[in-house]
Amino acid sequence: MDTVSTFNYVRDIPYKISIKWKDGNLSCIGKHDRLYDLLKSKGCKVRYRVCSFLWSSIKLPSKVKEKPHKDNCYHTYLEININGKWKVLDATWDSKLKNIFHINKWNGKTSTEISVKPIKIFSPEKSEAIVKKRNMKGFLKNREKNGQFFQSFNKWLEENRT
Repeated sequence: MDTVSTFNYVRDIPYKISIKWKDGNLSCIGKHDRLYDLLKSKGCKVRYRVCSFLWSSIKLPSKVKEKPHKDNCYHTYLEININGKWKVLDATWDSKLKNIFHINKWNGKTSTEISVKPIKIFSPEKSEAIVKKRNMKGFLKNREKNGQFFQSFNKWLEENRT
C-alpha cells in the first residue's frame, strides 16, 4: 500500500470518540497514532501536531450541543516531510461523513486541511509532549466532564454516515 492508500485507509476508519478505555481509540488521536505507525514503517518522516479548537466552531445540532461539555479541546493530526518541507496530514473525518464535514483527500504531495478550526497550533515539541502525556487518568477525567456530549456526538455521526 502506498502512502496515499495508507492515508485513505486510516481516514476511512469510522471516527468515534471512545467512551471506555478498553474500546480503543478511533478519534483523531487513535487514527493518527495508527497513521503515524504505518507511515513510519514505510520510511516516512512524520511528526505529531496538536492544536486547540472550540467544539462550538463545529456546526452541531442542538441535541448534541446541549449536552454538558468543555468547549475548548485538543485536536491531533500529523505532518509529513515531503522533499524537505512539512505538510499537514489530517485523516480525522471518514468519507462516510461527507454530508456534514469536509473530507480530506490527499495527493501525496501537498497539505490537507486541518479538520477543525484551530485556535492555537502548538509547536512540534509541545505537540509531542502533549501526545506523550496521554494516560488513563486524563482519559477518565475527560470522559467524566464530556461523556454525555461524546456519546451524543458519536450517535449523531452514526445517524449521518452515508
